[in-house]
Amino acid sequence: MSTPLVVPFLRYQDAPAAIEWLGKVFGFRPVLTLPGGKGGIGYARLALGDAVVMLASVRDSEPYLRSALDLPAVSQGVFVVVEDLEAHYERAGAMGAEIVLDIEATPEGTRVYLAFDLEGQLWAFGDGFVVDD
Repeated sequence: MSTPLVVPFLRYQDAPAAIEWLGKVFGFRPVLTLPGGKGGIGYARLALGDAVVMLASVRDSEPYLRSALDLPAVSQGVFVVVEDLEAHYERAGAMGAEIVLDIEATPEGTRVYLAFDLEGQLWAFGDGFVVDD
């Protein structure tokens, strides 16, 4: 695995449930999970191929990091490149992800779909990503 340059980090009201849901629905696997207070998650790292995300339970000591459930809308999302976009899309929909945007072509020449997870975090999955050097 190459060293990621940017790794999203998310907060969840029910981080243990989020880890299970992200695995079942989107195919992420836990790489490292450390317990937190009150039965929550202090830190977790999940992977899907070379994609890595970090998450933890919402903490009272961090009022600047909330679950999407605590917000009127989200202002960001996580973009993940997957091998088989159609299969990923079908699995996510069948497993209960709220599909926001069906697969469509982007101006950059890739295809993407958008979905909310169990707490309203926005996820985008695509079949490619172009980086101009």
